[in-house]
Amino acid sequence: MQFLDEREMMEGAINLHLHVGPDYVMRYGDSIKLATQASEMGIRALGLKTHLASTVPHAYFANKAVEGTVCYGGITLNGPCGGLNPRTVEATIRTGGKLIWLPTTDAYYGGVVKTGQGHWIKSYSKVAGFGFPIEYITITDESGALKPVMHDILRICKENDAILSTGHISPEECLALAKESSRIGFKKLKITHPNLWIDDFTVPVMKELVGYSAIISFAYGGLTPHHCRQDPAEIADAIQQLGAEHVILVTDGGDVINPSHVQMLRSFYSLLLHQGISRVDLDIMMKKNPAVLLDLE
Repeated sequence: MQFLDEREMMEGAINLHLHVGPDYVMRYGDSIKLATQASEMGIRALGLKTHLASTVPHAYFANKAVEGTVCYGGITLNGPCGGLNPRTVEATIRTGGKLIWLPTTDAYYGGVVKTGQGHWIKSYSKVAGFGFPIEYITITDESGALKPVMHDILRICKENDAILSTGHISPEECLALAKESSRIGFKKLKITHPNLWIDDFTVPVMKELVGYSAIISFAYGGLTPHHCRQDPAEIADAIQQLGAEHVILVTDGGDVINPSHVQMLRSFYSLLLHQGISRVDLDIMMKKNPAVLLDLE
């Protein structure tokens, strides 16, 4: 068994999916706390997320207060943020945002299909309505074609080098989006934690997505007792079939019932190392690939 110093594992790592407080549910910490923890371990950058509000101010103030780790903010296109609204995307980017997520709590796939199947995601989807009806969102029309507004959102992200993440939309929606992204030469489409619904996002589906230059983001959150309790061997197998060059590793951390995001990232590295993923590939997925998405190299 190979043991590594935790600082050696984390030096230069980037976590592009981290939930920050204050939020509509309790979170592990605010942006300054999260950035301070990251800086102490040599983590290079964080991508801050909430489901229902912009994280651009969170990132701005963390960057003012903490040295050594750069925080990036953005927005998730759920109903409270305007849904599939190009003006929301444009405004977020113009105020310093780098990360755009498609609908999560308000996505039809996550909020209706998977919730109806009893998936644990229902606890997030239902609470986010605050007792009001949710207008669930798809990015495709009844024929499976991308809605016209998605062409505007893609164009804005491409013109501004923003990262577009798929949120909780379906494999079919992701494929439609990936095909159009490939057609226009957009290289920063990130598929959000497909390991959380691996029954639908199978390896063949993910292979098709990377064939259109999408990047797969596997989340440690899927391994935790609160979520999927997934076997890390499943993720290791998918990485070996897809190739590390097409993958990034994130935590999807920030829940108060989980360890700190630093501990989650470190555990992810260690678990996959012991599943046979090399240190070279782990550094590609945790350090190099996210740095390329952020234009840091």
